[in-house]
Amino acid sequence: MRLILNSGLLGLVAFALGCEIKSDMDKPIEAISTSEPASPPFEARPAEVGVGIKGQSLKNETGIGKAIAQPAVVLFKVKEKIPFEILIPSAMGLFKASEGRAPESHEEFMTKIIKANQIQLPKLPEGQEYQYRPEDEQLWVQPIK
Repeated sequence: MRLILNSGLLGLVAFALGCEIKSDMDKPIEAISTSEPASPPFEARPAEVGVGIKGQSLKNETGIGKAIAQPAVVLFKVKEKIPFEILIPSAMGLFKASEGRAPESHEEFMTKIIKANQIQLPKLPEGQEYQYRPEDEQLWVQPIK
């Protein structure tokens, strides 16, 4: 019932605006794609705003959907900015000042930077993990090995 009302309302709005509604109902069954296009393989990249799972599904919205989703997208970006651009650099500065060096391993980084400062890292999409790279003193997101 709800689907019929939503479809009817959509049709009414489209009629009022003079839009043409296209549907998969007009296509032959063979022409309707049931599989999503394959996404390119994920490559390692620095952990920065936009790596978290929250808001990923909203990035491809268009039209009115984009206007509705945009405040949520901005909120998720701001929430990711806090750990990546404020908390981690601050904690790294304090660690370097007290120890005279950067963390030497992923385990030391996670223990003495992330856990010691109670930093909440954004949840990553399935198949990805955080990895600290001591050679460039940076947190990365990479595929799970």
